[in-house]
Amino acid sequence: MMNKPLSLFALVLCFTLQGQTNNLTGSPYSLFGLGVSSSSNIGINNAIGNGGYAIGDNSYINNLNPASYGKMGEQNFLFDFGILAEISTIQNRNTSENRIASSFSNIALASSLGAKSAFGLSVSPYNDVGYSLIGVESNIEGSFDSFTSNVFGTGGLNDLRVSYGRSIINNFRAGIYASYLFGAIEEREITDASLNFPGESTLNVLEENYYRGVRFGIGLQYDVSPKLTFGWGVDLTTSLSGRRDRIVEKTLDFIPSTVENEVDEKIASFQLPTQVNTGVLFRPMPGMGISVDYVLALWNETEQRDNVGTFVDEQQYVIGFQYVADPTSYKYSRRIKYRAGFNYNTGYLEVNDNPITSYSITAGLGIPLGIRSLSHLNISYGFQRRGDITGILVEESLHTLNINFSLKDFWFIKRKID
Repeated sequence: MMNKPLSLFALVLCFTLQGQTNNLTGSPYSLFGLGVSSSSNIGINNAIGNGGYAIGDNSYINNLNPASYGKMGEQNFLFDFGILAEISTIQNRNTSENRIASSFSNIALASSLGAKSAFGLSVSPYNDVGYSLIGVESNIEGSFDSFTSNVFGTGGLNDLRVSYGRSIINNFRAGIYASYLFGAIEEREITDASLNFPGESTLNVLEENYYRGVRFGIGLQYDVSPKLTFGWGVDLTTSLSGRRDRIVEKTLDFIPSTVENEVDEKIASFQLPTQVNTGVLFRPMPGMGISVDYVLALWNETEQRDNVGTFVDEQQYVIGFQYVADPTSYKYSRRIKYRAGFNYNTGYLEVNDNPITSYSITAGLGIPLGIRSLSHLNISYGFQRRGDITGILVEESLHTLNINFSLKDFWFIKRKID
């Protein structure tokens, strides 16, 4: 009986992965490491600052903590897919530039396995790459002549995740997940030396770096009281193996030729750090929830270094808010959910001893799809500022719009009346 939802998941998954071949970001900071963390999440998390580690509910998917699946209850099926649009403004001391990126952002499903357990399957962007460096001037070795290059980077990694959560006792839940991280990062460099050589003289270098690896994590949730829940979990460190395809082509006097063509060359692995997640959910009154999260990613332990900076431990502080007047009311307006959040990130990279910090402010609505429907249209807007106009750094301002369709249905229930 699960063939229908799994087939639907596979169909949309194909479109999602195809959409993610386009840029999901235009950030210059995606030049560093494996790119910038994705601006998208599943369900309500986008609107509450991308937090909510202690949240557990049977009406939406919380992929941050696998333990939340233990609260789905019996005979429930959830399906969620999203679209992301991003407008960024990049500014330094002299100029500013606007960039636009959009695509499918995620797809997920969750299904009950019984009264106390459920599983989830999802795919979403793990990180994004989308930068362009125009008019980079370099000197020709051994002379005073120079050449100009344009460098473009695209791609990113996807996170294909299987999660399982179980309610151990009425107020305690535990969960595990396994993620398959995979994707490619493409960098193309186009060099024009026509000003210094007769005829058309260009050099094109195309590098495609492929990464893949498996990551595991665990999560816990504990309801201290009806008004207070604690969440905790660990994402384990992992190594992403890498390989590279490299093609170098030149054009001299209008005659193209291939200089280098290497396929499946092994490159250095990239280490993802251990990440510790903690969260608290406080419900001061019916229909209201306030979540507070703290995330620590131990990048120092990976002992990695970027070409322009040093990896440092990353910390995130998140606070989120949600309110609904009456989720069971027959009055439509009283079932609309209002959300807001704030996120501060210390960053995982320092350039010339300057950390690349960021903060974001989010807000959104959960709009019921019908009078009696348990499904929602989740819309969220976010404003993020990353970096600073210091030294070689730039300041980036991002406006993001996330649209998620969170669909809920009851499965395996036989009709009594036809």
